[in-house]
Amino acid sequence: FNMHLALKATKAEKIDDRTLLNSAQKPNESISFDTNWYNIFKNEEDQTSKNSENKSSYINDERWNFENIHSWSNLTYIDGNKTRLIIGIDSQKILETSQLEDITIKYKGKIVNRISIQGEIKAFVVELPLEFVAKFVEEVNSKELTSYVEPNMKVQVQLVPNDTYWNLQWGPQKIEADWAWNTTIGSSEILVAFIDSGIDYTHPDLTENYIPLGYDWANNDVNPLDDFGHGTHCAGIVAAVLNNSLGIAGLAQVRVIAEKVLNYEGIGYYDWVAEGIIHATDVGVDIISISLGGYGESELIYEAIKYAYNSGVLIVAAAGNDNTNIKLYPAAYEEVIAVTATDQFDNVAWFSNYGEWVELAAPGVDIYSTMPTYHVTMNDWGYSMNYSYMSGTSMACPHVTGVVALIWSLYPNKTRDWIRLWLRQNTDDLGDPGFDINYGYGRVNARKTIEQTPPTHELIAYELITPPYVEPGTAGIINATILNFGENDEVNITLQLFANGTLVDFEQIEYLASGNISKVSISWIPSLEGLYNLTFYVVPVLGETSLENNVLWKYIYVGTPVRAVVLHSAGNVFGEILTNWQVLSNEWQLFGETMIYIDYTSLNKDEITYYDIVETDADVLIISCAYDPWAGWEFTDDEIQAIEQYVYEGHGLIATAGTLYMYVPNNNKLASLFGLDETVMWTTTGTDLLHIINTTHPLFSNIPNPLVFPYLGTSLPYDGQWNSNELVDGEYLALGHYLESAIVTRRGLVYISPWLEVIPPYYHHHLQLLYNAITWSRYQKPEHELVVSLNVPSHLEPGESTLINATVTNNGLNNETAVEFYILINGEVVNSTTVSVLPAESSFEISYLWTPITEGTFNVTAYAPPITGETLTTNNKFTKLVNVMFPIRVAVLGDYASQLTNLLLENGIIAEERDWDVIENIYDYKAIVINKPYDPGESTFLTFIETADLY
Repeated sequence: FNMHLALKATKAEKIDDRTLLNSAQKPNESISFDTNWYNIFKNEEDQTSKNSENKSSYINDERWNFENIHSWSNLTYIDGNKTRLIIGIDSQKILETSQLEDITIKYKGKIVNRISIQGEIKAFVVELPLEFVAKFVEEVNSKELTSYVEPNMKVQVQLVPNDTYWNLQWGPQKIEADWAWNTTIGSSEILVAFIDSGIDYTHPDLTENYIPLGYDWANNDVNPLDDFGHGTHCAGIVAAVLNNSLGIAGLAQVRVIAEKVLNYEGIGYYDWVAEGIIHATDVGVDIISISLGGYGESELIYEAIKYAYNSGVLIVAAAGNDNTNIKLYPAAYEEVIAVTATDQFDNVAWFSNYGEWVELAAPGVDIYSTMPTYHVTMNDWGYSMNYSYMSGTSMACPHVTGVVALIWSLYPNKTRDWIRLWLRQNTDDLGDPGFDINYGYGRVNARKTIEQTPPTHELIAYELITPPYVEPGTAGIINATILNFGENDEVNITLQLFANGTLVDFEQIEYLASGNISKVSISWIPSLEGLYNLTFYVVPVLGETSLENNVLWKYIYVGTPVRAVVLHSAGNVFGEILTNWQVLSNEWQLFGETMIYIDYTSLNKDEITYYDIVETDADVLIISCAYDPWAGWEFTDDEIQAIEQYVYEGHGLIATAGTLYMYVPNNNKLASLFGLDETVMWTTTGTDLLHIINTTHPLFSNIPNPLVFPYLGTSLPYDGQWNSNELVDGEYLALGHYLESAIVTRRGLVYISPWLEVIPPYYHHHLQLLYNAITWSRYQKPEHELVVSLNVPSHLEPGESTLINATVTNNGLNNETAVEFYILINGEVVNSTTVSVLPAESSFEISYLWTPITEGTFNVTAYAPPITGETLTTNNKFTKLVNVMFPIRVAVLGDYASQLTNLLLENGIIAEERDWDVIENIYDYKAIVINKPYDPGESTFLTFIETADLY
């Protein structure tokens, strides 16, 4: 597995220092986080001389935009909904205090201070509601009562780091780390682990904060020295030494360790990553930072994540750099903070992933940080030694890690969950108000997290988990989590559950310590179908003033849905498709009166059996563009047999797009289910339109004709058109304008060649079509139909016995008589019978004990001759090839758990994955396959060759 670095590589260019400085210091049009706060605002030319002498010089002073208070409110006095302004006194005029007081009272304010020099009042300080600031300023200006008006700005002890390249570090300045450093620069008691390519712990800007507690999993030693470069860059963002007159300034002066899980090429494996997470947890880290990931879940890595999480570790990970909403793991796990990237102007980086699964945003474009002081692989890609710029969510991730480290340094006794929520609640809310798919809960702000004071009493309804639906008369279990976010421990907390405003259940928590969470389960047994609002309410405790966080609610439908279950395919993992499934499940009322629910997790696995499918209680199976054999989406004969068996019982089946594709040839055995010729080979092209042939068909209810959609991929027969050449007994219901796409049905089963499910939900009509297909698709049993299945191993040793089991099933509507049934090996009948009566929906099994003596490939077939009236006969025969051979033992040097190894094992070859130490017992193997191993050096390789040749 090639772990994707959450790093956006850009061509490194040599730029002179002045260019870098000018670029780094280029301010936002409205805000530049210069340490001189006067420079926060755009300076205008002094226009006083252009105005008449009796005009206030303030009139044309455009430094302060009082119409847009939010452009400077973070840096001034704010108390709830009030702010303070400084009113300057013109020494040439006499300002009556009563005049200013009258205007101030008019706008619901008050004078809170007078500033005098040698007895002469120079300014007043006025406190006003934010909503009246602009009108107040306009009036005092119009009456010429003042020489200037300015916000009562905050000032601070100016901790401006003396680190050489501080002026290049726009990221820490954007999140106002320098303000936070006036309170804390971090604590050496906080320990952070980087799951990455290691750290150059000899770097003069890192060595002081490095602790040698990590491990090198790539080379299996105790020296996690970075030979790639990525890990050192991430570590510097967090822990480069501050104020050492050298290099850059790290966000938090905490201790860091390296768990090296990527080799010199930036490649790692699941087991390395998992071991790094587990080891870091065991040595006692507080925070784990992971700037890598992959598109696909790993049970092993998730076990490691859960182990760390259950140990109280806070885990931060990069969201990925492919501008997609497909989930990147481990960032997408609920236990992990997923971080997107922003640029200098707080725009989301063009490459950053997004989705409902992201949590926070942080600087991630052109980030200047440490690099190894010696040559590493990334230097060959144009990145400098010592220090360099990089872009990616890899860089955004340690910005969040650094802020977490500062918070925990200030509040060392707080729990991980408190820290995580505190981080969320003190961000800069960018994008849509509240949570959004690009910034999550906002872009981190170190100053806010450090300066804000935690509440004394505050209970938060932290999480509400409901089932997707509840059937009438059954118990729905509602799981809720409450967090004590206040400073005080709380007792006798009441939790209530309301359904459409009616109290249906409650729970009591006797004691909840500050910073801790409590999980409760509340039951609800509805009796009537319909849409319900479920509200979880935490009754406020004495002294609690902020109540908006005491409530969580969700809508849930009570009813019995049509259940569609997605088989192992793109429909289990592609974010665009998952979004469409969620819309169909949650908003089915937009498309019809029948409730549907799409389960895209239960069958997201290899080696699906008939019993796996039965356990899902599916009404309809969906195969969504199963085009990728490397993802395990090419179905085996046994899986296809299981699908057929389940469908022929009367269930539905919908397949789309690349499920029929030349790179997954075994999937062609599904073609007959849709009335297509399984010998046809399939390629791809593009399409954006379907002409509906049968407009009255239920599939096209509320669908326009033609159906127009964004240009997307479609499966295409090799002859270049969907025409009669592809049909056996299927029917075309829709065709593309150039016959490049089609919708085909046979007996209630549906194949849709365009990949419609990747279209965004707002197009609507593609979802209407999928909804119609789910509610309509059920296998329509013919009058007469026999289906044969066969159970036999794929390989045996000579002299080994196996029991061949063959089954014939009557899937027709009628009882059948005199049904012949055979087992054949290489065309020779070895067992047969005639079933006198085979009732509809019943099966009959015969067996044969087979002991092959010689090596070879044997054709084992189960066959039931067609009966009178049977039209589809492809299901009457089932054949498997069985390899009979003595075991061959082979060593595979290279990839861990590789496709090659699995393929050998599946074909009866004993394949063992080895390292170059295979030299020690090379005589145990008949062959050795060198499959991308690491370079052992010339001496070892020559010894290996000589040993192999000798043996």
